[in-house]
Amino acid sequence: QDFAVNDDHIMGISPWLRGQSMEQRGVRRDRVKCSATIRETGSGAFEVELADISPLGFRMITFARPGDGTHIWVKLPGLRSLEAVVRHSDGNAHGCEFIQPLHPAVSDHLVREWG
Repeated sequence: QDFAVNDDHIMGISPWLRGQSMEQRGVRRDRVKCSATIRETGSGAFEVELADISPLGFRMITFARPGDGTHIWVKLPGLRSLEAVVRHSDGNAHGCEFIQPLHPAVSDHLVREWG
């Protein structure tokens, strides 16, 4: 846990966001259905399904079990690879936070394409 607090500070992520659901943060999550590719540093890439997305993050469905706090790279169709962190898991669903939030216009475009 100490690593996560230090990691948040280094990344410039507000510590008060930790432990709050996206609903509590006031961020709209839009449902999408899209395949994406993720990989952990030093590992091979594999395909996942995205279930929702917002400028701050996304929820992916996969049989893989990345642990909370795992840094991943996600390749969304039409975009460069983006760094994210797995923040919570519930079975095969994993909530991830982008290191650099998406511009709202980019998020809106993705929802129009995949929503």
